[in-house]
Amino acid sequence: MSAILGDVADLHPETCLVHAGTLRSQFGETSEALFLTQGHVYDSAEQAEARFLNKDPGFQYARFSNPTVAMLEARMAAFEGAEACR
Repeated sequence: MSAILGDVADLHPETCLVHAGTLRSQFGETSEALFLTQGHVYDSAEQAEARFLNKDPGFQYARFSNPTVAMLEARMAAFEGAEACR
């Protein structure tokens, strides 16, 4: 996951809290989108199985993780100067 701002180390804390970790979809929205889906599409049954076994990176089911939560985690990690957040 990449933040739209690149290196956030030089940003004011307020800017980091608002913009770090934001992912843009193919629709080019100006703020982060809210992903309200519960499930995700897979290329095959094998890929779905690998996702649920944590052998293939990506989203599986919204209760485990989703793009909205991933953006919040990336934002909090950037704000704290951490590598990751859970």
